[in-house]
Amino acid sequence: SLSDSKDPATSYMYRLSEMSVLHLFKNVILVASPQDGYAPYTSARIEAHPKSFRDNKFGPVYRKMVQNLLQPMYEAGTNLVRYEVHFHVEGQGLDGRIKRAAHIMLLENVPFIRHLLATNGHYFS
Repeated sequence: SLSDSKDPATSYMYRLSEMSVLHLFKNVILVASPQDGYAPYTSARIEAHPKSFRDNKFGPVYRKMVQNLLQPMYEAGTNLVRYEVHFHVEGQGLDGRIKRAAHIMLLENVPFIRHLLATNGHYFS
């Protein structure tokens, strides 16, 4: 949220984007699910949301934050990989209805994490 300051460009999240350290890594893997109702899909992928191009107040700030995070990686030659994942979340009770189930699966689904690591081991060597 950029609401901790009257000027979004001085908000904590914006200032944090200016301190990008992702370029210090050789490889950056971003994993996102459009089913995740907690971490916005475009945020998890470090992409500008289409609405940011129509939002005159926050849009330029959001897009600049994306640039702040990505530009140093491009300049450093960091390998950026983005994965989109989908889970079978129907029948997950309240978690499924509030879109929490996919968020939890991204973090706690051991078979998914093992698969992600097994198929991407070359990024970790």
